[in-house]
Amino acid sequence: MALGNVFIKDVDGNIPYNTSSSNEKVSGLLFDVSLQPTLFTAGYGLNNATKVDLNDVIYITNFKSSVRDFGLIERVETAEEEENNENFLHGIPAYHIKEFFRTSGNIDGNAKLYVMFADCSQNWDAVEIIQRASGGTINQLGIWTEQPLWKLNGTADKYNLNLVKSLNDKANGLASQNQPLSVVLSANPSNTGSDSTEGKMIDLNKIPTCICESSRVSCIFGQAKNTKVNKMQKSNLNNTPVGFIGAMIGSLAKANVQESVAWVKQFNLFDDDFQEIELGFGDTNINGEEEFISTNIYESLSPVLLDDLDDKGYIFLIKYAGRENGIYISKDQTCSDGDFRTIARNRTINKSRRAVRAALLPYVNSPLMVNPATGFLAPSKITAFKTLISDILTQMKNNLEISGFAVNIDPNQNVLVNDTLNISYVIVPVGVATRIYVEEGLSLTAK
Repeated sequence: MALGNVFIKDVDGNIPYNTSSSNEKVSGLLFDVSLQPTLFTAGYGLNNATKVDLNDVIYITNFKSSVRDFGLIERVETAEEEENNENFLHGIPAYHIKEFFRTSGNIDGNAKLYVMFADCSQNWDAVEIIQRASGGTINQLGIWTEQPLWKLNGTADKYNLNLVKSLNDKANGLASQNQPLSVVLSANPSNTGSDSTEGKMIDLNKIPTCICESSRVSCIFGQAKNTKVNKMQKSNLNNTPVGFIGAMIGSLAKANVQESVAWVKQFNLFDDDFQEIELGFGDTNINGEEEFISTNIYESLSPVLLDDLDDKGYIFLIKYAGRENGIYISKDQTCSDGDFRTIARNRTINKSRRAVRAALLPYVNSPLMVNPATGFLAPSKITAFKTLISDILTQMKNNLEISGFAVNIDPNQNVLVNDTLNISYVIVPVGVATRIYVEEGLSLTAK
C-alpha cells in the first residue's frame, strides 16, 4: 500500500506554438568596388581570392570568423609600396564589419551578416543578388560605394543628388517580391564626380536635399576622426571617406523594429577609437603637410548648418552639449517626408508584412466555406482569418512594437466568382520624441 501524496501528471494540451524565429536582425553590407579595378586581380585580394572573390556573397556570424575564414583582415601599418599587398581595400571592409559586431552587441559576439563585393557601376543588381542569397531575410542593407553622392550642376547651382532613386527602385522591386529591406547608403560625398582640385572641394551650401520620395533609402555621411580612419582614407587613391556604415547597420540590428537608432539612451557609438567625429569631406586636396586641407571636424560646424543638413534628410554623427563620452546618430530618417519617413516605421511594417504573409501562405489554394444563402464568405472563415492576423499583431503590440491595429475582411466577398480572398489591416506606429520642448522660469511659489 502506497503512502498518501498528491500525484500530478503532465498532459500535452496541443496548444499551438509558433516556432518561426524573427529575422529582423539579419543584416547585409554591400561594398561597391567599381573604382577599385585591381582589388581582386592583384596584391592581397588576388592571394585571398580562394576565400572571397568578386560577386561572392559570404555569411559571417562573428568578427573572428570574418578574419579566419574569409581573410578580411584589419588594417596593418606598412610601407606605401606594400599597401595593396598587405591590406585588403586599405582595411575598410574589416573596419566596418568589426564596427557592425561592436554596435550590434559585442565585438566577440554573434550576429547574422551577409557581405558582398561587387562592381555596381552599371546597375544595382547586386542588391537583389545579396538579398536572394540570404533567402530574402536581410532587413537592413548598408551600401558603401565610392560613386559620388552628388554631381556638379553648374558652378552656381546646387549639386544634383545621385544614386538614391535607382536604389529605391531596386528596393521597391524586392518589396514587391516579398523581400523588403531598408537600404542605408554611404556614398562618396568628397567629390562631385571629378578628381580634379575643384571636384574635391565641396561647398556645404550647395548640398541638395535627399528627400525625393524614396522611403526605402537613407543617406548617411560622417566618420570617426582618428589616425586609423585618416590613414585608410589617405591610402585610398580616391580619398573616399571611410564613413560609419558598419556602426549604422550594427545599431539597426541591435534596435527593436520600432526604435530609432538616434535614441540617446540606447545607441551611443562612443569607443576608444570613436571619440571625435568629422564629416570626412570638405576639401580633400592635400596640403604641404601631406594632410587633407579640410574634413570639417564636428566642432567647426555651426548649429545652423547641422539643422540645414538634417532638414535636407541626411543622417550624420552628432554630439550633445553637456553629455560627455557620447557619439550619436542624428536621426533615422529616410529620403521621404511621407508616412514612411523613418527607418523604424519601415522596419515595423516590414516585420508585420513578413509575419502575416508567413501565417497566410499555408492557406493558399485552401478551401473556403461560403454562406449557402448568399454565396459570400462564411462568417466562421472571416473570424478565423481575423484571429490569425490579430494574434500576430497582438504579439507585436504586446512587445511595444506597435501602438495598435485593426483587421478588416469584407463579408460581401464573392469568392466563388473570383477565387480571391481580400484582407486589409492597418497598424498604428510607435511615436518618437525627436524634439522635447520644456518651459522653465522663476516663481514666488511652487504652485
